[in-house]
Amino acid sequence: MASLIVFMLFFSFSAFSENKNLIFPPENLPVEISVDLYINKIYNINTVDETYQIDGYLEYSWVDERLKQSGTDSISGPRLYENDRAREFINTKIWFPTIEIMNVQGEIEKPGISIEIHPDGTIIYDERFFGTFSTYMNFRNFPFDTQNFKVRVEAFSYDNNYLVFTNPTLFFETESNSFVEKWNITGKTAEISAHPYPENYPENPHYSRAEFEIKAKRLTGYYLWQVLFPLFIIIMASFVIFWIRDFGTQIGIGFTLMLTVVAFNFYSASILPELPYQTFIETIIIIGYVFIFLGILAVIINYRLYSDKGNETNNMLMRILRYLFPLTFFIAWFVLFMLFKID
Repeated sequence: MASLIVFMLFFSFSAFSENKNLIFPPENLPVEISVDLYINKIYNINTVDETYQIDGYLEYSWVDERLKQSGTDSISGPRLYENDRAREFINTKIWFPTIEIMNVQGEIEKPGISIEIHPDGTIIYDERFFGTFSTYMNFRNFPFDTQNFKVRVEAFSYDNNYLVFTNPTLFFETESNSFVEKWNITGKTAEISAHPYPENYPENPHYSRAEFEIKAKRLTGYYLWQVLFPLFIIIMASFVIFWIRDFGTQIGIGFTLMLTVVAFNFYSASILPELPYQTFIETIIIIGYVFIFLGILAVIINYRLYSDKGNETNNMLMRILRYLFPLTFFIAWFVLFMLFKID
């Protein structure tokens, strides 16, 4: 039985090696390659570097009629080759296009690959991969932001005249709590496009690209209770200076809380990249600076103008500021939520 299996494998390799034209693209061009992406997990999301890691599978399938088996072939059913045998088969026995992942950073790990050849000439190639990916992230509404995690796959050497992607499909297990850490999935897309390279080429070639995208909204519980709520309390606490009579105590509390808000500013800078626009959390911190500074300025002006006129006038102005500042602060927060369209 073992000798029969060895003979069958030898016959299979011999059959392919006899046709040296298999190293060239098929005659029926362009070759249509179906591409599927299955994602196990998205993890290590780095907001500073705008990167994330993906554990998943990529599957490509196409038809090469030169690999069809005739009715007289002694081997029936698909032939499966894995890892080293698959690499050897790809390198020496068939035409296999180079396909690259466009938005991966560094080397991508492929711990397992397989290639399956069916009697009708259908080729199915699977690879397990681990890699670090990057894409543009919009942090304007941070920490209430929504991000898109993308995987872009593109033909390397063959333009649309030779190779086109078809039927892109994206799979993932939404039931898994660890699929995307600290994010809530809101949608997915899988699209095919023709990308021009480069424009100064006289023939202006276009290359087929498959783009997979997962849309996810950040889970805000941590930032809401550990950042925004304490910041809100600190700013509200700064209004206590309007209820205190001693000028020295007023100034001391004001500057102490100002330094506390500075600490929040350093925290927000450590979790976000250097951005050319203002984020929601940074705007909240700026509002904190403004209200605490205006509170300090108000008590200084009040002290300089009314310290020699008795407590009655002094207390009347402080009574107005006690309610004016909190009311203005609530209005500012409401307007801010409307401007950033926070839901």
